[in-house]
Amino acid sequence: MRIRAAAVVVRDGSVLVIGRRTSGREYAVLPGGGVERGESVQEACLRELQEETGLIGRDPQELEIRSDPAARYFAVTVADGPLRLGGPEVERSSDENVYTPRWVEIAQLADIGLVPEGAVVAVTAALRRHGA
Repeated sequence: MRIRAAAVVVRDGSVLVIGRRTSGREYAVLPGGGVERGESVQEACLRELQEETGLIGRDPQELEIRSDPAARYFAVTVADGPLRLGGPEVERSSDENVYTPRWVEIAQLADIGLVPEGAVVAVTAALRRHGA
């Protein structure tokens, strides 16, 4: 089983997500992806964050989420910068398969279809850390 490493980035009352539109379905995921051979889970988290958003993360702190054994979630801090999609997602992008990195206000999270459930639990845990 390949482990997925995902970043939970909370800043200025917003959470960083990747908006997705594919097969007529719209939803959102946290920036992240599979751990590659020779890479730690933390390194995978930071690499995927940079590939999918253009932002450089630092200080990944693991969030204890037990609802999804195939995923590890990390609270990550990022520096300011413009969002830009990169990595393999650029090549996979099309009019029918859209990836959009974006900030979503905490109050709007329930409206964006964040999946999987472990991501929702991870965001909740990160918000508690931030006192939000």
